[in-house]
Amino acid sequence: MKKFLFLAMMVLLMACVKDTKKCTYQTVTTSAPPAERTAVQAYLTSKSLTATLHPNGFYYNIIKAGTGAKAEPCNIVAIQYSARLTNDSIFDATGPGVSITDRLGVFNHGVQLGLGLIGNGGNVQLFIPPSLGFGNVPFPNAINPVVPANSILIYDISITGIQ
Repeated sequence: MKKFLFLAMMVLLMACVKDTKKCTYQTVTTSAPPAERTAVQAYLTSKSLTATLHPNGFYYNIIKAGTGAKAEPCNIVAIQYSARLTNDSIFDATGPGVSITDRLGVFNHGVQLGLGLIGNGGNVQLFIPPSLGFGNVPFPNAINPVVPANSILIYDISITGIQ
């Protein structure tokens, strides 16, 4: 009887631990306002680029669709990327052949939505308006604004793994 009670308590404890690690990220519902969509379209036009408008207000080009299931907010994704501003200055990137790994839900809304369009091995180019990127706050902070407030962000991303 003591063994049964001990086993029952262990199962209950494991269930409680499991629940605390449950992912709480949800699909992004934020949409860019019309003025931001227009600003991204103006940038694309000025560079003679074409891209598809996503219903949430960012533009994208799927370079390679990838295979398998598409990434969802609670998936752990491994990505290689470069991120730049409209003046072509790169503000962040992984090194050649280097991937970063994290839950899809930790990335800015535009990246989350854009990566949700491709599968493992896929590549996408994203043109993200401010409200789906870093918004009206300089990033990483006002003292060292690598990315000025209200910036359009351009990402070239490859998914190297989805869990």
